[in-house]
Amino acid sequence: MRLRIWLHPTFIHRKPRLTRAGDDEYSGLTSPLAPRPSPLAPHSETGQTLVQFALMFFVLIGFLALAVDMGNAYVERRRMQNAADAAALAGAREMCLGQSEATVRAAAVNYLVRNGMAAADITTDDIQIISNRVVVTAHESVQTLIARLLGVVTINVDAQATASCTGANAACGLWPISFDLNLYAGVQCGQPMVVWNAAGDAGAVLCEIDGVPHEICDCYDCDLDNNGSDDFVVVTDIARGWMDFPSSNDPVYTDSCKAEGCGASELACRLRNGSGGRVELPACIPGLRGVKASAKDDVDARRGEVVQVGLYSGVNCATGSNCSGTDAESYYISSFGCVSVGGWVQSFTLNPKPGMSNDYKRINSKAIIATKECNSGSCVSFCGVGNGAPAAPWELRAAGLTD
Repeated sequence: MRLRIWLHPTFIHRKPRLTRAGDDEYSGLTSPLAPRPSPLAPHSETGQTLVQFALMFFVLIGFLALAVDMGNAYVERRRMQNAADAAALAGAREMCLGQSEATVRAAAVNYLVRNGMAAADITTDDIQIISNRVVVTAHESVQTLIARLLGVVTINVDAQATASCTGANAACGLWPISFDLNLYAGVQCGQPMVVWNAAGDAGAVLCEIDGVPHEICDCYDCDLDNNGSDDFVVVTDIARGWMDFPSSNDPVYTDSCKAEGCGASELACRLRNGSGGRVELPACIPGLRGVKASAKDDVDARRGEVVQVGLYSGVNCATGSNCSGTDAESYYISSFGCVSVGGWVQSFTLNPKPGMSNDYKRINSKAIIATKECNSGSCVSFCGVGNGAPAAPWELRAAGLTD
């Protein structure tokens, strides 16, 4: 009997393959009954890829718009912030100079336009004047470059700044006479101060009634026109001092008076020119209480001008200075004010009031007339900024940005 073996065509001419132990030698064969891939599969995957690409394209456009257009918007907002800051400061400066609300507003508008904001876009609400503050809003529409592909054509940017006119924290060009703050604050606006300049004036000009110290004008006649109010206030060396400002090496605030040593030439220079240096509050300035009889021509050189003066709230704040002798002193400057220089008086007379004892005699002295300035457009510091607090009517003022 012969045995016949029938072989399926699949196995014909199949080369043997090496296998690892335990492998099925036919495991790599494909059954003729296995399902074949659908002819539509490649087209389906291509469609999904296109959808994903489209989505990724819009995402990339969004990120590009964020980088480019938002970057441009940030730059423009910084420019608008600079415009708002400049406009608010310009308005506050005009306020310090005593200008009208219309002038304050016009100055703010001018600086908005100068810094890139279109005049046609400025509205009344963009500039608000509230008490001693100027609030400015600068705004602009920025054209987009990339985001317009997503339908965003413009981006609105705005910035706001507030500046105020307040008491100055620094001054330059100070006159070399300072006054006691309490005395100065008590003088009426527009009232002259007779700055007594006589040897031993604090001892010679005294007023006591029943053993109690009083104001000098309580014992001497200061009401020359007999209208019931004193025409002036007498200031002796216990309430004023001659300042010995330190020389300034600042390249911006230069000082033409270079003499050191608390001498007459230094004082004469600063009476004529003021101190070129910048004095920032608080400050301890050395000086003298005594007499400066040679100051006549230098004082008269400033007649009719408004000058800035230091106001001290304490003395003996320093241990060493260029000034020496029994009249040497140091003054704690805590504020600034302004006076109008009336000039030098070679012989100023005080007469005792009727009814005063024979101990009170007529007295004469050289004197400087200085009138207290209030709400003056000339009493403004151009080297200081506002200290944040509303200025007193007599106080030196400055403009500054506030939060």
